[in-house]
Amino acid sequence: MKNLKVIVISFGLISAITLMSFNMRKDSKSKTINIKEIDKSLVKIKDKLYAGKFEVSNKLYREFLHDLMIKNKKELYLQVLVDSLNWRDKTAYNEPFVELYFRHPAYSNYPLVNVSYESAIKYCDWLTDTYNSSPNKKFKKVKFRLPTEPEWEFAAKGGLENCEYAWGNRLLLDNKINCNFRYVGDENLEIDTITNKIVVDYTNNTGIAGTLNDNADITAPVDSYKPNKYGLYNMCGNISEMIQVKGISKGGGWKSPGGDVKIKSKAKYNKSAVDVGFRYFMEIIEE
Repeated sequence: MKNLKVIVISFGLISAITLMSFNMRKDSKSKTINIKEIDKSLVKIKDKLYAGKFEVSNKLYREFLHDLMIKNKKELYLQVLVDSLNWRDKTAYNEPFVELYFRHPAYSNYPLVNVSYESAIKYCDWLTDTYNSSPNKKFKKVKFRLPTEPEWEFAAKGGLENCEYAWGNRLLLDNKINCNFRYVGDENLEIDTITNKIVVDYTNNTGIAGTLNDNADITAPVDSYKPNKYGLYNMCGNISEMIQVKGISKGGGWKSPGGDVKIKSKAKYNKSAVDVGFRYFMEIIEE
């Protein structure tokens, strides 16, 4: 643990929190990525273009960081660390997530958040190199990357025409919630008698992912809810997904109201955040 202490002193609290998430022994190779599982995670949406079924999970990103560590790529490793301090919120008790959300096994299958656009690009580059150098790959040469906005919207529709959400045109179907978003019911709406405007009270908005009247307190596992017709999960809601244009994310997330988790919805971000992550797309260069 001597090396860990040196890095903590040199690089501060954010690095310390993230570095403590891992077994720092360089001789450990127990968390290498499974290329066959990556192939299974992909769905063809267009000729030579595939999309990941799921948002990139904490587990997948930990494998990325672990690989950088055992290959002694310290500079890159420190550039792509997760900023877990984003979970600190004066209006909510999120302190356990600072320490546990990214590193604890219980959250392995939850979507990665709190990473920068540059880190998402570097992850895709690493996955590209790792895949192309593997003897177990399905395709000869590929490129993993963030999608363009039209590609993302095409994938989100799942073959449906003129749909607002990944499952159709209505937020609720059969009175059931279809994604993880900030639910606003009539019981949360109040009239400000001074301004005569409708205001929203979110204090009753707690619950469990997938229940009738509510969603997750924060994110939900990447395989939650039903997939769209292409087999893609959580294209609307859960986390807002980065695209190739820096600072723009699509589909809304767990903090977004129902009107902001539509396929056409887009949001701006200027740094890593607790409700922004990404999904990899794969382009076939050579079959």
